[in-house]
Amino acid sequence: MAALRLVRTGTQRGVTILAPWTEEEAAAFEALLDQFTDRTGIEVNYQGTPAQREVLLSEVQAGTAPDLAVIPGPGELADYARNRDLIPLDGIADPGEYDEPWLARPAGEEHTYWLPVKADLKSIVWHEKGAQPERFADDPARWCVGMGADAIWGWPGSDWIEDILLQQSGTDVYEKWVTGKLPWTSPEVRRAWTTWGGFLKPDGARRALLTDYRGPDGGDGLLFDPGADCDLEHQGSFARVHIYHDRADETDFELSSEILPRARSSARHREVSGDYVAMFQDSDEGRQLMAFLVSADTQRTWAESSRTPVFSANSRVTPASYGDEVDRRIARELREADALCLDASDAMPPPVRNVFHQKILEYLADPGDVDTVLEDLQRLQDSLDPAETSWLSSVCG
Repeated sequence: MAALRLVRTGTQRGVTILAPWTEEEAAAFEALLDQFTDRTGIEVNYQGTPAQREVLLSEVQAGTAPDLAVIPGPGELADYARNRDLIPLDGIADPGEYDEPWLARPAGEEHTYWLPVKADLKSIVWHEKGAQPERFADDPARWCVGMGADAIWGWPGSDWIEDILLQQSGTDVYEKWVTGKLPWTSPEVRRAWTTWGGFLKPDGARRALLTDYRGPDGGDGLLFDPGADCDLEHQGSFARVHIYHDRADETDFELSSEILPRARSSARHREVSGDYVAMFQDSDEGRQLMAFLVSADTQRTWAESSRTPVFSANSRVTPASYGDEVDRRIARELREADALCLDASDAMPPPVRNVFHQKILEYLADPGDVDTVLEDLQRLQDSLDPAETSWLSSVCG
């Protein structure tokens, strides 16, 4: 395949890659890197840390950026591209292997600056296997909702609002909002917030503020916590790895369009997120590693060999590559949905994302004050200097 040019020469420069994966996830990724080294002779230094965003920013500012880095937010990558910290990647991947929205670019840019190495489906609701979720989906008390372990978290709530907006109003409205063209105070955005707040009501909202989404011990998640007494949880496909741990085989899911409050059950739109690899230091060795990581062969090997689910955005990696029926269903949705839309807060400029998460917590503290929350978000967005702010040109495809 033309995009995957692995060359072995006499003297090779090593490559450093920074990514968020540790422990079992890191082991599966490092096994791929070992294969790359065996084929090319290029040594790869892997740095895995859950504080990847902070570490990367510090290294870039210090002038010691890694050759490659994996980042879960294209909005953050757009900032690096605007500051000319990223190397264009045109021609690295076969265009036939990646469709929109995975090749989203900063507005006004023609170059590709990042490529997806992992994907996750977010428009799903988890439940224990054998349950009948449609019987209690209308009861807010049966939903597991937790905002995190400390006061700065709010991203589980942003996932709710984003998915509700997508299922209620469709891709055109969603894309205009995420790309900064639809105000936070618009009727569609306001409706998504009030749907969620009205569904939780004050008691559920307060409970969500005090609840860790991973369960009381950061263990097997709220679905399996006897004290939580809930049956449904709106979380992405990554939950099987990061939340449910050893109970993953006991979980199943429904599509959120069929079960979220006031969603259209006929909708075939899915919210997705990804981990993207970008190049900060240019070299032939780094380009070879980049091409290797995003190739269909490597993506397929990763999906088939990892003990924890690794979903691919590569169109040539079929559902047959995945280990069980739940994973294969997720893979089918990533390939067969009418439209995929990137996670909104991941795609927004970091200042907007950060305040969005903060305002989730404020709204839960006072669900009756949605207008103030949305006006504050719009005010913040309007105050950003266009010359210092990067929006994506498109997030759905």
